[in-house]
Amino acid sequence: MPPTPPPLPRALARTPGTTLRTRIYRACLDAIVDGRMAPGTRLPSARQLAADWRVSRNTVDDAIAALQADGVLVRRVGAGTFVAQAAPAPAALRPPSAFARTALAEVSRWSRRAAATHAPGAVPRAHAFVAGLADLRAFPLDRWRRITATRLRTGGSALLGYPPSAGLPALRSAVARHLALARGIACAPEQVAIVNSAMQAVDLVVRMLLERGDRAWLEDPAYQGLRATLAMAGVRTVAVPVDADGLDVAAGIARAPRAALVHVTPCCQYPLGTTMSAARRAALLDWAARRGAWIVEDDYQSEFFHDGRPPAALAALDRSGRVLHLGTFTSAAFPSLRLAWIVLPPSLVDTFEAVRGQLDHHSHAIAQAVLADFIDGGHLAAHLRRMRTLYRARRDALVAALARHGVDGTRLVAAHAGMHVALRLPRGRSDRAVTAAAAARGVAVMPLSRYARHVRVSGLLLGYTALDEGAIERGVARLAPLLR
Repeated sequence: MPPTPPPLPRALARTPGTTLRTRIYRACLDAIVDGRMAPGTRLPSARQLAADWRVSRNTVDDAIAALQADGVLVRRVGAGTFVAQAAPAPAALRPPSAFARTALAEVSRWSRRAAATHAPGAVPRAHAFVAGLADLRAFPLDRWRRITATRLRTGGSALLGYPPSAGLPALRSAVARHLALARGIACAPEQVAIVNSAMQAVDLVVRMLLERGDRAWLEDPAYQGLRATLAMAGVRTVAVPVDADGLDVAAGIARAPRAALVHVTPCCQYPLGTTMSAARRAALLDWAARRGAWIVEDDYQSEFFHDGRPPAALAALDRSGRVLHLGTFTSAAFPSLRLAWIVLPPSLVDTFEAVRGQLDHHSHAIAQAVLADFIDGGHLAAHLRRMRTLYRARRDALVAALARHGVDGTRLVAAHAGMHVALRLPRGRSDRAVTAAAAARGVAVMPLSRYARHVRVSGLLLGYTALDEGAIERGVARLAPLLR
């Protein structure tokens, strides 16, 4: 049985300039965010709320509908309206329990670093403005279901054993053809290895190529999970600043000229969204060739380049065999697929397969087979075309909503690619304080400073791809007063 709902305020707060609907929305949201109404709590009926607050039933219904659209409430036919299980909460890490504190005292310093950057039990969901979420409602699930049924019916038993460590030949070939068309990368299917995630690919690469204590360049700011992954492998990371032209190669050479590896997101830098200039690309390739260093190119979000075509991949420009090109199907298809790829220089193919075989050996064979058919049938390319159109419209809706609510468009770091925009805050504003204030308004944003190591940056990540235009407008309306 769901818990008995605590009473909401008997009287609505009197806020000048706000409508009754907005005041009802705020009263419910405040009770949810501050914990008075826990996930699973059943709301009083709309009729009861209308009587308590002395407003019309339609006004209450409108406010409840807005909370449903934002994912805060869920309505169950015949049962009532309930607080969603993943209702908004302040964007902060849970403090460790006494038991966890004891455990942290006994683990390695590498795992302590990982624990400091990961929120236990955190599951991203579509809510303004969680970044990096695809609109899974638009995925052609019926087509995927039919391909899966055909695969299982015509040869499913052959997929139940141990597949090759580097991936099913059918999927390696499909990915090679896809990359040739989409990214101009000419590679043999044997150079493609199938793994579970980009982070697994990075972990395998550094185990294969680096010794403990070796140095690696890492963009600053950068994805925190990447920094933890390298640290747990014993790699010493060197933070290299990113500007409007991408990774500052000259700064990297000055800080660690003998680095063994560099990880870079040149197409759509995470988290800023900038694209690496042609001059910087050439300089990076030249340095790697002269130094004998390896470049791990994470082709993050190249599928969603909204203005024009994405720039050439480093792997397509490499003439020295120093680039390892990786990407995932998390955004292109769906996250729980758990499939990614890495394109290896020919000299590393056998060693990589051996290292993979020693660790977790393989990825899900049935999922690989279905994905291969999905790609070869043209369904992935068609899906990506539809999503680019959809996401471009939502990007435009977000930029327009920010402008309508008085947020200067020049504060956007980059908005031409990817699934979120990075928004600079005025000098002196703490992005962590703004993040906490936004959470109290039911808006989930991530502070840019969370991703920085040495550079000073204050801003917010605003994801938009999983939100319809109504949710984007409502989210901006709640967030904008904190930005002006």
